[in-house]
Amino acid sequence: MKKKYADFDKLNRLLVACFEAEKLYYNAAQDAQTTDLKRFLNYMAVERNRMSHDISNELHSRDIEPLKEDAEKGNHGRTWQEIKEALEYFDAETIVNSCINRDRNNIKRYDELLERKELPDTILEILEKQKYQLEWYIKQAALQPKKSPFVEEKKEDPKKEDDKGKVIKLKAM
Repeated sequence: MKKKYADFDKLNRLLVACFEAEKLYYNAAQDAQTTDLKRFLNYMAVERNRMSHDISNELHSRDIEPLKEDAEKGNHGRTWQEIKEALEYFDAETIVNSCINRDRNNIKRYDELLERKELPDTILEILEKQKYQLEWYIKQAALQPKKSPFVEEKKEDPKKEDDKGKVIKLKAM
């Protein structure tokens, strides 16, 4: 029984990791500067919440108290300075990549629990399903536009280009 309790403890830590992923996506959505990216990140936060809820229900059904220490999301722990910096220096690519990295770390946790096969079959089925969903979500996140519409791209000075092979438009007289 001690061995099984260790796996339920790992499941509880996976629950906390899911809460952290939800918080990361939620905060990223709050900082996002385009509607499409904001919607995507909010959807990802909702999906992480659903996954957390499923794991929490399984723990409750076995009379194990789920850890809830990181369940609070939003800007509660952020200072006005952090919020200001997030809005001024928002880098969609960095934010999406950090969300993807969090999901990849969580997949490792899923793999560890699935490989051991010490949890009940119903829980293993849920974890297997969630793992495949995370893998699919990672692919979707990689497809998100990563350039901010508010940052101008640097244009090269046309005078610095070499005139060899350049097509010059001529005006008719």
